[in-house]
Amino acid sequence: MDSVTEHRSKSLAADTGTQEETDRWLEIFSIFIHDLESPFASVKYLMREIESGDFDLDKQIHKRLLRSSLVALERAETILYDIMAVVKAGKVGIPVEISNLVPSAVIEEAIELAAGSVEEHGLKVTFTNNAGDIPVQADPKLLKRILDNLVYNAIRHTPSGGTIAVYTEPGDKCVFIHVKDSGPGLGDIDTDELFEKYGQLKVRSEGKHRGVGLGLYFCRLAMTGMGGTILADDHPKGGAVFSVRLLKAKE
Repeated sequence: MDSVTEHRSKSLAADTGTQEETDRWLEIFSIFIHDLESPFASVKYLMREIESGDFDLDKQIHKRLLRSSLVALERAETILYDIMAVVKAGKVGIPVEISNLVPSAVIEEAIELAAGSVEEHGLKVTFTNNAGDIPVQADPKLLKRILDNLVYNAIRHTPSGGTIAVYTEPGDKCVFIHVKDSGPGLGDIDTDELFEKYGQLKVRSEGKHRGVGLGLYFCRLAMTGMGGTILADDHPKGGAVFSVRLLKAKE
């Protein structure tokens, strides 16, 4: 079996250029596929509610689940279009289109997208906009996907009945967006490894469950492309907090 896999890998490398280029393509596609997990989670929860026979559009929560599922499908569609954009570009990389925007609307959409998963896990999400309407430099599509990843990551590490707090903070030349969970925190996890390629797999191999896949690695790539940074730390009041730093828009 290994020889067959090796043969196919070599054949693919011959068709696309080099083995390194092939690996990069696989890396990018893995990131896109990982991003589909969050949108599909909301839709699957809605489908289960309908299947159970308890779905009722007269209930406010069910109306919200329907709206969040529609948003989720739109996000999944966007991710697929992003894959096509990368292929059509003829190069391996994540397209970045910087514009000036107020991040609050993007944050609210990311929270709405996660509504199904939040409800399913018995959680609560709050949003506090301490930065007001300060515009930042960002790619709205990439920022949305970054927040999708961070909110979904917080959902997976917050126990039932817990709260996820999303809040902005103005800085001197930047605006911070924080996503704080109420889980066990990071403990002795090397935060640098969380953002490395497959770094979370190493974390899990050491028995420290802090997610899997390429989600946080994608976040770092996207933030770097937008000229920003992403950090993770334990919060003084408990839980973990992931923070993105975006440059303020140029006047």
